[in-house]
Amino acid sequence: MNKLFTTFLFRSFPLILLAVFMSSCQRDKSSANTPEETLETGIRGVWVPAPRFTDVLHTYDNVKDFVKVLDDLNMNALFLVSYAGTETIFKSDVLTKYSTYQSSSEGYMLRAYMQNYQSATNDPVRDLLDEAHKRGIKVFFWFEYGFMGEGKPIPATNPLLAKNPTWLGMGNDKLPANYNHSDYYYNAYNPAVQQFLLELVEEAITLYPDVDGIQGDDRMPAMPRNSGYDDYTVALYKEQHGGQAPPADCNDAAWVRWRLDLLNDFARRLHQRVKAKGPDVMVSFAPNPYPWCEEKLMQEWPQWCKEGLCDVLAVQCYRYSGEAYRSTVTEVLKYIKSSNPKQVFAPGMILMEGGNAKMTPELLKEQLEINRQLGVNSEIYFYNKAITDPELQRVWKEMYQQKLAFPMP
Repeated sequence: MNKLFTTFLFRSFPLILLAVFMSSCQRDKSSANTPEETLETGIRGVWVPAPRFTDVLHTYDNVKDFVKVLDDLNMNALFLVSYAGTETIFKSDVLTKYSTYQSSSEGYMLRAYMQNYQSATNDPVRDLLDEAHKRGIKVFFWFEYGFMGEGKPIPATNPLLAKNPTWLGMGNDKLPANYNHSDYYYNAYNPAVQQFLLELVEEAITLYPDVDGIQGDDRMPAMPRNSGYDDYTVALYKEQHGGQAPPADCNDAAWVRWRLDLLNDFARRLHQRVKAKGPDVMVSFAPNPYPWCEEKLMQEWPQWCKEGLCDVLAVQCYRYSGEAYRSTVTEVLKYIKSSNPKQVFAPGMILMEGGNAKMTPELLKEQLEINRQLGVNSEIYFYNKAITDPELQRVWKEMYQQKLAFPMP
């Protein structure tokens, strides 16, 4: 019996070795396909604005070329404008319902470019998601305008305001609520306006259930500091304060707190509605640095972080010197530490302002090095048009030498 076993073992030994070798190869192959488990984590992202500013979605070739550039630079996220200027990047029944548009095609941001677009899907957003996901790149829908209506006084003919004239925000000066006479707002305290945006976000996730996240900008949730003097908000305040009218001073501490609570509640509802629609869909916010953002636009993002409402915080740390940038990021980190030390944070860095380049290779490298010195391993760039600059690419290829796994909540 022992002799038979020995003979069997001797003859089978080469097969056993081969099986072990194949098993080892399979394990190596498996681990190569699961970079999220083995790679360092961090965000290398870029914002993609409306198609009138960038040609990324104008043709299928442009989609593929753009994603290839991101992949070649080891970037792993893009933030695609989804709502801006009373238009959406997808054909929206929600927008049609709440506006004077007669069809979803009227408010479609890509309508002027579709004649030359050809692919198997004939849907630029679908193609961008598919191409990005092939390369492990996350896609967020960026609701850029949020509660803002227009960059000028909102005319009565505005498609949303024409159908909903009571949506206009009002300041204590009895004029339409605005920030710096350039950003004019619908009334973010009005539940009807809030419901419109919540439905718009839910519609986007429904149409593209594999989207990785949604993002509110410095305008969602947000409202100019001197706002809240419209008929609806005044009546609500009186109802909750024994008939007393809101203070004329928009900086009155209790009045500020009451309005902040309304906007913070919207952030909670947004988070809840997104997670109910897609549990794995991330919620991101891209506000300005605190406390400036609260003093100007009623954004209390440390509270959102504290409550776990923000999966990815992308504070807009747009600065044009290394010293100013270091100071800003350091201040942001202070508030993150006190509200939620585990908060995923990717500073927003500015490459372009309008059509003008604002970033030099020297400043880019300096700001990236500052991030690393401060323990920050992520950044998101505004905006994509500059990423083809050969000199900037040289810096990224030096600093981004390996792929990173996107940090998941």
